[in-house]
Amino acid sequence: MIFTGHYANYALGFIVGTSLHTGTRMFYPLPKKIQLAVSQAKWAIQSSQSVLILVGLDQLQNLAGWTESQVALNLRQLLKRAQALDITVLEVSSDNPQRGLLALGQYLAVDRQLIMAGQVSGLFNQILQHALSVTERVCVIDDAILSSGLEQHIQWIDNLSMQNVHHMNSNAVTRLWSLSAPAALILSAKGIVQAVAEQLDLHPLEIELDVDLRDYGLDSVAMVTLIGLWRANGANITYEDFLQHPTLQDLLRILPVHIADGSML
Repeated sequence: MIFTGHYANYALGFIVGTSLHTGTRMFYPLPKKIQLAVSQAKWAIQSSQSVLILVGLDQLQNLAGWTESQVALNLRQLLKRAQALDITVLEVSSDNPQRGLLALGQYLAVDRQLIMAGQVSGLFNQILQHALSVTERVCVIDDAILSSGLEQHIQWIDNLSMQNVHHMNSNAVTRLWSLSAPAALILSAKGIVQAVAEQLDLHPLEIELDVDLRDYGLDSVAMVTLIGLWRANGANITYEDFLQHPTLQDLLRILPVHIADGSML
């Protein structure tokens, strides 16, 4: 499945793994950054070039305890940011991978950056090795994958580093996506609405234009985050401006909204 707007409702907790010895489900905490080998790759992630590839998500969602897992929370963060920045998301299912693999070939043909997450499996490794045979611009999100245990998780990432395969955590990837996104997207009407929806953890259609965003739960931290994003892309908006114009309708009026041809209103 290819989608850019829909994402599942993941939540916080631990990764669910599978014991190699018993075949039963077990939990392991995500490895800390210091436990992982440093990525040696030199290329830079760009939101306009990225495709987020989710492998085996259909099987992960069926695991007991999945909705309480940390990896699920990290995937949710990635999907929300991808939605906000119009980044394509490609799902390759374990049950029927052919459709996803065909789409993958199209992105490889135009040299897109492949950002990978999901279940570490034979299918994941097959996709990874095929992609690396065509391009070096492949990045694995090291806290949004599920292996069979903590030790195997760390070893797998270490092996990637030895092969000069890029890996980053979800916070670093979403930050680079935001920093590299064009101002014409960030300050478009769609971009403004999507950014607000991301902070509220709501679908854009759930937000009424004339309702105070604080009534939906937008707090001061989220407001400062949004102001920082918009100011970094050329908008002259202050915290006081936001307090005085707290609806989407107001924001679309006071922000320098970009229109389709790249000019501003």
